[in-house]
Amino acid sequence: MSPVTTRKMVRDGQAPPANDLPTSLTNPARPRRRVARAAAQDAPPPAITADDHDNPALSQSSESTGLPFSTRALRQALSGSTMSVSQSLSSVTAASTPRSFNSDALRPHAFNDTANRPRSSKTPRLVMDVTLYTELLDRVAYDVDALWDIFDDTDVDVPPAYLHDGNRWVGWPPSPYEGDVLQWFFDDICPLLPTVEHADGHRIEYVASGDLILQNGDADRKGDLLVRCCSPDSTSRSYWDQVRIVGELKRNPDKDGRDKTFIQLANYMRELFGTQPQRCWALGFTLCGALMRLFRFDRSGAVASTAIDIHKEPRTFIAATKGFLTRDAAVIGFDPTIRWNPEPDREAVYDPTLHFLLPSLPDPFIVADGKKYRIYRSFIVRRYAIATRGTVCWRARPFDSPEDSPWTYVVKDQWRAAERDVEGDFMSRIEPGTVGLPGYIWHADMRDGDRLMDVASYIRHGLAHGTQRNSTSRALTRTSYNLYHPAADIRLQNRVKTRIIMSPLGKPLLSFRSYKHLLLALRDAVLGHRHMYTQHGIVHRDVSLNNILLHPDTPGTAAGPYGFLIDFDFAIDRARQALCGADFITGTFMYMSIDVLEGSMTTPHSPIEDLESFYYVLLDIAIHYDERGARRSPLPAVTVFHRNHHGSLEELRKSAVDAKTACLKKRKFVLEVLPTCNATAQDELWELLDDWRGLIDEAHRRADDVVLIRMGRGLPITRPAIDPDRRDDQIEDMYNAVLGILERAIERLAD
Repeated sequence: MSPVTTRKMVRDGQAPPANDLPTSLTNPARPRRRVARAAAQDAPPPAITADDHDNPALSQSSESTGLPFSTRALRQALSGSTMSVSQSLSSVTAASTPRSFNSDALRPHAFNDTANRPRSSKTPRLVMDVTLYTELLDRVAYDVDALWDIFDDTDVDVPPAYLHDGNRWVGWPPSPYEGDVLQWFFDDICPLLPTVEHADGHRIEYVASGDLILQNGDADRKGDLLVRCCSPDSTSRSYWDQVRIVGELKRNPDKDGRDKTFIQLANYMRELFGTQPQRCWALGFTLCGALMRLFRFDRSGAVASTAIDIHKEPRTFIAATKGFLTRDAAVIGFDPTIRWNPEPDREAVYDPTLHFLLPSLPDPFIVADGKKYRIYRSFIVRRYAIATRGTVCWRARPFDSPEDSPWTYVVKDQWRAAERDVEGDFMSRIEPGTVGLPGYIWHADMRDGDRLMDVASYIRHGLAHGTQRNSTSRALTRTSYNLYHPAADIRLQNRVKTRIIMSPLGKPLLSFRSYKHLLLALRDAVLGHRHMYTQHGIVHRDVSLNNILLHPDTPGTAAGPYGFLIDFDFAIDRARQALCGADFITGTFMYMSIDVLEGSMTTPHSPIEDLESFYYVLLDIAIHYDERGARRSPLPAVTVFHRNHHGSLEELRKSAVDAKTACLKKRKFVLEVLPTCNATAQDELWELLDDWRGLIDEAHRRADDVVLIRMGRGLPITRPAIDPDRRDDQIEDMYNAVLGILERAIERLAD
């Protein structure tokens, strides 16, 4: 029996049995290490209504409201941040199931970036705090005592009397300011901990990080106490890539269990998930005065332990601080299905914190269908967010390929919502050689041994959650609930780890060589979209700049292939639309069709909406990029995509609907849209853009006519108003019309 378990039983007046076993996470009889929060935190904060904009009470402090920021600062951050958010909405999937407007939206255009590391967002702290608050609302399970079980098999001794007198730590500072606590920790606690060394003198160590500038992050963040993998030259700069654990210190014990403290820690966890996206979870802790609390963040939110008083439970404290150093990569949160050989004869769970410092070590590998694939250590795609799918893509090749062989495959991992269809099931229907679509190799929901890797059972071990549905539409300016809730009071959005292998390794759409090359790639993507719908009944629902790639090989004929459509994460099978979230608004904001943006659709998403999204992809490129795919500078001040930078997401959607609807009219298009395109696009693409605009405008006018007819006959009104009797014919007509417009434009352009 571990010292931690023995300590718990002795404290409760029990004699530990000789053959004691760890208690189950769901066992209600388990002794609890709980330090209650202050009574003020238990009371719900006052609600803020939409009529409070002129209320002087909105200037009150965060301490009086219970919010992690003052409500006035909250409102200022929301109004001031929407410009950044709206400019990044090309990477946001709005109003989908599950909620997916998250902190990744604050980053610049991040997918398929040729430099692999798009510039950091440098998002101000308050803006990020508000965004993380929204992202994690109703997703934090609080006072889960069993989280401490992580360290139950960590052996620790009773601390010597000169350090702990049986009642308290002797050297604990009388006023626990951060610097004094850190000095005590390194002087008195670190000597009790083992030295953990890896190859070539690299080691795992604690480091005070308050004065460090951590490199490679998205925002300028730094915790107070880190566990990192360190090179022998300990004076070298630190990077988020080498951080394993993050701790936040507060002088006042009243800060324990507060939203503001949690949001600070969440900022650091976001950086960990962004730089180490292969994580299944990330661990952190807070030390507020002498109260320590453990946190485990995963792709569904976070779990917070009960608090311990480190004076009263010194062995638990030592077990945790030792465990942070000594536990293997899988316990720290890294994916056990990604392996590597850090030594010639040793296979282990891949540890990217060590590989970052020793890049000469072999790249990691995965096993799929009995075959090994080597994956390249850096990422093609990753997300900076916590509660999200956590999509990450790597280059891959057969395990035994020569070192100079090309990376011909793409491995895509993500934590899909359990209720969603599996992308690989759609991709497996693709016949080899189909124009406009990637090649399918393999897919599966991942397992660690015989255990399905999901949040509910694999990560949270069956922690009993409630059944109430998350309030995804709750506005921050209307209600102000605390983040912390007992697990029984929140509904878990369960996610499942899934992996798919595809080929080829495409190039970003913005790598096109000429507008003719761009149009050929778009044509192929439309052909692929049509194939999936007509042959397999699959509707993509998320056509965007990032989801169309160029084929890596130069085609030998005019027939291609030139491009292909990827990412069927949000796709639906029209035969199962009633079962798979078809009624939710799904897509990438900038490219959403007018009907999708309006949110008034009463019929399932159809190819008609996706073909409109293809048009907005081309228009986006013509406006914001030059004829070689480089970002224009300066950009037009006002465009059809950015008429209004301010307001809530609902207000941005309405503004986008108004702008797109107005610009479907030829006069508006010629006078206001075409002049915002770059000069070459105005010369070479104007006829194509105008023809496609007219096609969309005609479809909307025809839809309005159907609405009027149905109203006159007393029939239910549906949007989009496709005649049910001619649905398939109208969809095929739209495919043919779009492809015809593209083919004519391709013929007009020189090679």
